Amino acid sequence: MGSASRVTCLVLAAVTASAVLVRSTAIRAGQNPPPQDPQQPQQQQRQPTFRTGANVVRVDVTVLDRRGNPVPALTADDFEVEEDGVLQSIQSFKYVEATGKPAADDDLSLAIRSPEHAAAEAARDDVRVFLIFWDEYHIDQFESALRGREAVIHFVSTAFGPTDLVALMDPLTPTDAIRFTRDFSSLALDAKKLQGRQNVFIPTRSAVEDAQLARGGDIRRLRAEVSLSALKAAAVYLGSLREGRKAIIYISQGLRALGRDEEPLLSDAVRAANESNTAIYTVDPRGLSARAAADSLYVLAENTGGKAIVNSNAIDGPLKQVVKDASAFYLVGYSSAKNPADGRFHQIKVRVKRGALEVRARKGYWAPSLTAVSEAKAKAAAAEPPSNVAKALNLLAVTSTRHLVDVWTGASRTSDGRTQLTVAWTPRVQRTSHDEPATLSVKALDADGQNLFEGLVTQRGTSFPVPAGTVQVQISVKDAADQIVDSETRAVTVPNLIGDRLAWATPMILRARGPLEFRTLTTEPDPQPFASRVVSRSDRLLVRGWLYGEHRADATVSARLVNKSGTTLVALPVVAVPDRPGLFQIDFPLTSIASGDFVIALEASAGDDKAEAMVGIRIVG
Repeated sequence: MGSASRVTCLVLAAVTASAVLVRSTAIRAGQNPPPQDPQQPQQQQRQPTFRTGANVVRVDVTVLDRRGNPVPALTADDFEVEEDGVLQSIQSFKYVEATGKPAADDDLSLAIRSPEHAAAEAARDDVRVFLIFWDEYHIDQFESALRGREAVIHFVSTAFGPTDLVALMDPLTPTDAIRFTRDFSSLALDAKKLQGRQNVFIPTRSAVEDAQLARGGDIRRLRAEVSLSALKAAAVYLGSLREGRKAIIYISQGLRALGRDEEPLLSDAVRAANESNTAIYTVDPRGLSARAAADSLYVLAENTGGKAIVNSNAIDGPLKQVVKDASAFYLVGYSSAKNPADGRFHQIKVRVKRGALEVRARKGYWAPSLTAVSEAKAKAAAAEPPSNVAKALNLLAVTSTRHLVDVWTGASRTSDGRTQLTVAWTPRVQRTSHDEPATLSVKALDADGQNLFEGLVTQRGTSFPVPAGTVQVQISVKDAADQIVDSETRAVTVPNLIGDRLAWATPMILRARGPLEFRTLTTEPDPQPFASRVVSRSDRLLVRGWLYGEHRADATVSARLVNKSGTTLVALPVVAVPDRPGLFQIDFPLTSIASGDFVIALEASAGDDKAEAMVGIRIVG
């Protein structure tokens, strides 16, 4: 793309940028906020508030001095805001500092216990949120990958504070698999596994790539579309977590295969980032060895309030500047003089009257269209799956593609009536021999942080008693040299299996890849669980579930296969296992099932007493 085309793309990207319209309680410019109710929680006191009863346009503004340091002493009178060339009256104003350190009087629990806990922490304006997007499709596998990987490892190991939330993703990471953490040492281990796959097409990483290669399609364009779509989805996801500023660090050599669709596709991603109040910082890992940075890196950064870090061998400093940019900014709110509801773009310009200062803010916003909002709400409601199906599908993403093992955790009841948790694991096919996992150990803690179990776990499974409720399981994987090569922490919800009511233990999946394995599974009294939930269409599954409760002998038990929208596709035959009261089994060949994500639903009922268990599977190939 030539210089003239790049200018056109920048203009289009600017014209599609947007700001978020918010409704809240006002802090009048130049006035103190009204007194807070002392009974209100501290978290609410820290959050900025805006005026109710009108559409207030919120603009997050970063102001830096010549050394790149935030400028803290400005007032509302130092700012000028124009919408479509018309000067606006600033009605709300706040300076936000987020240092990454907990307040002295804050009883904040730093460790992230679950995705829900991460979302609650992300909603706080004093918590900084960063997402590192490693675009492996557009990073060379050798020098660029090595430079970028080392930069990410150093970045996550040194740049963040105790309260910062950071996540790592790649183009094939679904948004429900994004896991924010404050365990930066674990994140650094994940970063060590990052690979570059530019111009490397075999082995593929998705069924879509398989199909594209089989029919001789343009695999480079497909990958560019996948990366950009994932980047847009990530920005939208961040917008769902919080209203305040977020940052995506997009590491890529640039998108060059989109052809004539490059400008509108980039513009669409820019619009999504601005609507979500997400700044995109683009990083070209090639440094000075790059002949020219891709225009897409400039477009994404310059039009979302971020910065393009390109043509530089010293990446560490600019990356730390990303954190500094998020540490202090101004929240400026105004009620548009036109108060438009026309569904059109309205340009915003923010200036600071003092000289020699760098000002970064979004370029504008799209006013809401009442018809479009109503249609979007109706569409979202229609597409939303039932909560039990959504929960089962979300569990497919408990572990990311970068982990070296799959881990299964299952709750059941012992012969003497206690609840136990079983942990089993299955190694994944490794890329390098030195990463080969040799041992796996776990430490389990209850909701109060009390130690429930600590020790090695066999692949067949290790069980230990646990209470009902949330159990935090800390997983460590070591190689043959006793070095930690992988780690993970997950929150496991243990159901109440004690009592008279019907209740299912966690369903167990057994996988057979041929007739011999299938015969072995059917004859062993306690075969090894298959820890992964990703299976092939050539596999044959046995799904087993224990049913507990006073009326289990009289219960009617059924099973069905459900798609992502909650629609039943087919009834599955479920039978009681002979000589093992309460154990039920589904024999499920997959050859006739299409690739995709599904849920197997086990259901039991005895009069008004009902129980269900849902297990998600991903069928590939």
